[in-house]
Amino acid sequence: MYSTTSLNGVPTTRRYGHRVLGVWNEVWVFANENCDLLNPLENDPYFFLAGYDLKRLKAMDRTFRKVHHA
Repeated sequence: MYSTTSLNGVPTTRRYGHRVLGVWNEVWVFANENCDLLNPLENDPYFFLAGYDLKRLKAMDRTFRKVHHA
């Protein structure tokens, strides 16, 4: 079951108590709609990323962490 909770003031999507996705810029509507879309799925959704996509996402994550902690 997916749910939206607050983690340090940021809306966070959780699945069975584990953090799955933090929503940038505190967009609660998006976080709630995301849960509404995921909950009806019978099986766990699987996302397949190519190596290039994974490298790009990791680079973006590092950039956001630097900006957030600055």
